[in-house]
Amino acid sequence: MKRIVIAGGGIAGTIVANRLARQLSPELEKGEVEIIVINASDRHIYQPGQLLIPFGVTDTGEIIRNEKELLDSKIKLVIKEISKIDVQNHSVITADGTAYNYDELVIATGSHLQWDEVPGYRAVYSPWDLESAQKLREVLQSFTGGTVVINVAKLPHKCPVAPMEMTLMLDDYLRRRGLREKTEIIYTYPVPGVFGIKTTNDVMIKIFEERGIKVVSPFNVTRVNPEEKTIESQEGEKLKFDLALGVPPHKGAKVIEDSGIGDRRNWVPTDKFTLKMKDHSDVYVIGDTTDLPISKAGSTADFESYVVAGNIVNDIRGNNSTKLFDGSVFCYIATGLDSGTYIRFNYNYPPIPPPPSYVHWWGKLLYNKLYWTVTAKAIV
Repeated sequence: MKRIVIAGGGIAGTIVANRLARQLSPELEKGEVEIIVINASDRHIYQPGQLLIPFGVTDTGEIIRNEKELLDSKIKLVIKEISKIDVQNHSVITADGTAYNYDELVIATGSHLQWDEVPGYRAVYSPWDLESAQKLREVLQSFTGGTVVINVAKLPHKCPVAPMEMTLMLDDYLRRRGLREKTEIIYTYPVPGVFGIKTTNDVMIKIFEERGIKVVSPFNVTRVNPEEKTIESQEGEKLKFDLALGVPPHKGAKVIEDSGIGDRRNWVPTDKFTLKMKDHSDVYVIGDTTDLPISKAGSTADFESYVVAGNIVNDIRGNNSTKLFDGSVFCYIATGLDSGTYIRFNYNYPPIPPPPSYVHWWGKLLYNKLYWTVTAKAIV
């Protein structure tokens, strides 16, 4: 029997597991193949939905499901913490000491918040954390005006367009409550502009200017002082705030470091076309876990899942064929609470967002709804 182990059951791990189960259904039915997903929790959170919670667009219950219910019934789910990924001995070891040997491995351990990497950063409200997103909703309901600083601590981070979305949704939210004239919004970003890709930055920075949003960049945060309500950068800026929103630093999972298979930020070295871990033909890497210079986004994982699943199926069936990833990414960008745009790009073609429209806003909301019934279950 061939065993496929998927380390991690977030968006990337769930999609690729279900895609494999669909394509390998005959082998699974005959007992020739086994698919195991190992994840620390039985709870599946649709993290992009967290961004909508502070503004009352969605509720917590709408973005959480049971992982077992999302997975194909032929997939075995193991709820355990992973303590080591031993690529030399082809096994994944859980905290209780159990070793799960594999013929094919998919590493989907994701990206994780590093709050304490910046002193005082826990004073910043962040929709990248579910509990913080819920608290921010309460804070905004009682907010009466002042200075709001929005900070991106470090690149890369998951959902690259989301800081711009948070800023523009906040702008719209405050206008609807009659508080925008009483509020200064300051957006701080580690590199010049508001986004790291020039073609998108050129479009979005004009929208920021039209909305009267001040941009301070480059701004590489070094410290947040909760008592003084200030945020400082290595460039020498020191900004006062009444409310601070932001994106904490990200790193790959600790198990990547513990296993000695990542770079200094715990991203796993990955071939940009085959999505195999470099120097390991039986290990694939997907989603936020990779070191690829592309967006760490749910859509990226979805696009990658076709390549990873297809190549594993070819490996198992002995087909002399290799699918290649072209770097595809698709991201909706909310430009308010009833408007949006999007970016679609790959390794060769940069993104150029179309003019904001309510059509793209509803496309974003529909995509979120369909995640549970279509995307996560790899229906298409």
